[in-house]
Amino acid sequence: MAQLYYKKVNYSPYIDRIPLQIVRAENELSLEEKAYLNAVEKGDYASVKQALEEAEIYFNININCTDPLGRSALLIAIENENLEIMELLLSFSIYVGDALLYAIRKEVVGAVELLLHYRKPSGEKQVINLLTNCQHA
Repeated sequence: MAQLYYKKVNYSPYIDRIPLQIVRAENELSLEEKAYLNAVEKGDYASVKQALEEAEIYFNININCTDPLGRSALLIAIENENLEIMELLLSFSIYVGDALLYAIRKEVVGAVELLLHYRKPSGEKQVINLLTNCQHA
């Protein structure tokens, strides 16, 4: 799928141009992952919880998968301003990444507050500590 849109040839007047490529190939999602992201989109709390619980036991889905637009379940929940789904996702230690910046850009105040007070697993940096250090400086 990652093909060049035009070939670079030596006699071309466009020698200095970089050939265009597909930057990101579309993710291949399983049916379970599609259903999981769809349930997050619809705000179906019970289905999302069931998918997360099954993922812990059977490892049948990647809870950090992304849709073709590059949105994770957490970003979809932020976009839909669904704080209940966000809390559920965070309770299952979903990867947060740049979700705080996304919530700020989308101006979802509840999501910003929730993410600021979220205690991340020990391997990740604490956002709240970084913010308090900046305020004291």
